[in-house]
Amino acid sequence: MTLPPNAHTATRRHLEERVEVFIAGYEARGQQPDPFAGEYLVRALASLKAGDYAAGEARLRLAEMPAERRSPQDIAKVPTGYALLSTAELRRSFERTKLGQLR
Repeated sequence: MTLPPNAHTATRRHLEERVEVFIAGYEARGQQPDPFAGEYLVRALASLKAGDYAAGEARLRLAEMPAERRSPQDIAKVPTGYALLSTAELRRSFERTKLGQLR
């Protein structure tokens, strides 16, 4: 099955919109994501930058997952021992990623 020519662009925009809502939620609450949410958001941004939108969606779904529903396997994949990115830093990274997609 061949996708319409604009499907790639629509998929990218959908992921960008979902990331926007996710980050904006933290900004509105004045909170920082916990290590799990922050790590999977960074991974979603990396997928967005690489053009792997399906992986980005999957990683963003993990970032959005409430703590009580996270699997031990996914939790174990989150590295420890490094400084977490703040919501402001995540916003800047997202904005840079969006700009990079336009080039």
